[in-house]
Amino acid sequence: MDKRLNTSNPKHLLAQKNIRKLWLNVHLTIALTIGFFFAVLGLTGSVNVFIDELEELGLPPVRHEAQAQPRPLDGILQTVQADHPDKTGKWSLRLPGYGNDYLWLEYPEPVETADEFFAPFRVLVDPYSGEIISEHYWGRTLWTSIYQIHASLLTARLGVEIGRLGFDTVCFFGLFLFISALTGLYLWWPRWGKFKKSVTIKRGASPERFYFDLHKTTGFYSSIILLILAFTGFSFSYADYIKPLIRSFSAVKEKHLETPDVKSKVIANAPPLSIAQAVAQAGTIFPDAELRGAETPDGKDGVYCISKRQPGEANRKWPRSKVWIDQYSGKVLAVQDPDQFTAGETFLNVLWPLHSGEALGLAGRILWCVSGLAPLALYVTGILRWRQKRRAKRLNAKRPAKFCPPP
Repeated sequence: MDKRLNTSNPKHLLAQKNIRKLWLNVHLTIALTIGFFFAVLGLTGSVNVFIDELEELGLPPVRHEAQAQPRPLDGILQTVQADHPDKTGKWSLRLPGYGNDYLWLEYPEPVETADEFFAPFRVLVDPYSGEIISEHYWGRTLWTSIYQIHASLLTARLGVEIGRLGFDTVCFFGLFLFISALTGLYLWWPRWGKFKKSVTIKRGASPERFYFDLHKTTGFYSSIILLILAFTGFSFSYADYIKPLIRSFSAVKEKHLETPDVKSKVIANAPPLSIAQAVAQAGTIFPDAELRGAETPDGKDGVYCISKRQPGEANRKWPRSKVWIDQYSGKVLAVQDPDQFTAGETFLNVLWPLHSGEALGLAGRILWCVSGLAPLALYVTGILRWRQKRRAKRLNAKRPAKFCPPP
């Protein structure tokens, strides 16, 4: 009998035992059916926390003289386009910083991988020399393959629709991980005065007790982070189910979060602005913000999108301070300013940096990376504990019943 249960009322005792049994079955069913996927997603997620650093691992270090200035973005883009004249239209540029030392250029929809869910063409360039260091399609390297496992269980390579289904499925697993973590906390919850014992591993214990202690302590110490990862992961595909709840306490305006539908007004024989001119124009909107990226126009009526990071933004790699600019006139067509977000919009905006750990800086990323090992530990110890209990039940069933003489 569970000593935590109230024994003063038999009916109350029975109700508590039934509730506990229900949540135990839910916890066990989730673990036995998709617990393995939690372990895979946890391990790959640990790697993804530092994917930029890992992708540049082994490449020649970026070296430059003191006071040296990076090459102009326009010149670097022209060099890349000269090597790939077939890739016309929009290019995305991400500046060095927050894990990457190189300038990253990405062509989002290459013809070569048009039948895949997500497989842009990527080029790494030394920002000071302008030399192209590496180029590849997403999913064709070790680290991006691991990322694909985490995002869609590699279904992205099987087609756009199958890749979308795989991505939605992985996100839906977040709901089950959330339930699993909550039920685990409920089953772990100690009675009064037993908290210290419930968060430590007993020394010199039997294998059965060790696996049990390791399971409950791992679950306890990682529970908050696992709940955050589960909720944020679910939100990436199912935000529409979350927004009504958020709107109950704060307004959420879609136009503040989505990419605006804006186009440049084509002017005959007018040359388009350079990246430098677009960046300068964006600087009039966010003068004190750090330049983080730029998207070039996609076609004749396309626009520039300049990304900057204002002080205090949780999004470091992909900040939300953006300016959309007419490629001919330089007119500002739209602005996205996280400082103007409502509480609900801010909540939705921090879901990604919370999922990646970058919202808490380097310390958060390290903690998130370590926590990614927890699902594997929980899965292995949970399975071992489950097998131990099944073995014990079989042994008890084989034992002859004790003889009780009649009264």
